[in-house]
Amino acid sequence: MPNPYTNGEQDYSRINQIFHKNGIAHKIVTKPAKDATRNGFRLVIPNDEQKQAVYQKKLDSLAMQTAQRDELIYQRRDGDAYVTYGIQEKDMTASSEPIDPKNIEDVTFAHTFGQANVLKTCTSDDPTDPNYGKENTLVVRQTSAGSKINDQGVPVAQPISNKTIQIDKSRYSHISLDKYEGDLTGTSVISSCWDQLLVLDNALEATGKILREYEIKAFKSDAYFQLSKGLRQKFREKLEYGMDNESVLMLGSNEDIQKITSSLGGIDSLLTFAWQDLASACNIPKSVLTGEQAGTLSGATQDVANYYDNIKAIQEELLKPQLEQLVCLLFYAQNVGDGYEDPDSIDWHIEFNPLYSPDDKTQSETTLNYANAANVLYTAGIFNLDQALGFLSSQGNNQIQAMQNIHADSADDFTPEEIEKYESALKKVVHSGSKSNQD
Repeated sequence: MPNPYTNGEQDYSRINQIFHKNGIAHKIVTKPAKDATRNGFRLVIPNDEQKQAVYQKKLDSLAMQTAQRDELIYQRRDGDAYVTYGIQEKDMTASSEPIDPKNIEDVTFAHTFGQANVLKTCTSDDPTDPNYGKENTLVVRQTSAGSKINDQGVPVAQPISNKTIQIDKSRYSHISLDKYEGDLTGTSVISSCWDQLLVLDNALEATGKILREYEIKAFKSDAYFQLSKGLRQKFREKLEYGMDNESVLMLGSNEDIQKITSSLGGIDSLLTFAWQDLASACNIPKSVLTGEQAGTLSGATQDVANYYDNIKAIQEELLKPQLEQLVCLLFYAQNVGDGYEDPDSIDWHIEFNPLYSPDDKTQSETTLNYANAANVLYTAGIFNLDQALGFLSSQGNNQIQAMQNIHADSADDFTPEEIEKYESALKKVVHSGSKSNQD
């Protein structure tokens, strides 16, 4: 396979071809993107459950979970990815003009695309400028004109337009991968992992040859070579078919062949090294790449836990700011919810649903450990009862969170009876632990 990164530039058509034809390249591109978006997100408005439901429904209608999954795939495949927002305005303005919040009627779509559509991004390169390094305009071009159906029902290809479109920063979002000062574009993970992918591709080809030549049958016959080319081909096909998947070598009676092979001892170590090298380059653990790791983190190795921490960072650093930008546009929109509202006047935030759920046994053990820790801190006089309750409430275990009185979301409010029952149960745990320590 030719290198997709030559002369300091990426060949996006070559990268796209590798992405579709090489299963391992496809996996290192799509795996983190799917993991970061598979469990979705929610808008939280603590004091207004009805408003929260209305705006969440609008977000769901824009299919942002799917859009952001595709965006991360474009980012990892091409090095850059973009999402444009369809703004319906009372007085329509050009896409190159900044959005006037009081002119927004609705947000109608969120479209994702990669670097192939982009002609240029206009960015401030003045280090003394407050907006240094920030984009202000995106210039896109048409890459595929498509076709139209004529009167006879036949598709007719349309010419590609040379017209460029300018989009103001307020109307789109952009994320890059490994883009630093002086780089015009981000770096595709396929380009950065090319050497490792090539090694595995060669390993696959070599392994296939070994399997095909694992056993060879030698057939000696002078009469075979006296047949016509067509008859020789038919005879060979019938002979190989009768021997299933074993290779057949045709020799004359006075001919011989010697096969010289390398020892296969240690080849498993070489293949393991190739996988580990790829895992290190793409920042995805080998157990995740090969599907060895289960869906929960019960008993997970540290590298897998670190992988999910990186996925969480992607959510917080890349996806969350975009969702916050979109939610602000929805609050400004006249035809959404209660009409125009200042986002700063509303208590709201974005939460991503948990990336994983430990099994019941792990959850129970974790809950017990936290309760015992609270008990020790209480009996030692380090915490009072309220502090012990706060300590438990701050933990991340799902079972503990289910007992919390979380004020962050009106949909999760507990009744006073449930809170009293929880506190009573906790006091029993704390006091029973205190009594056992005295005994």
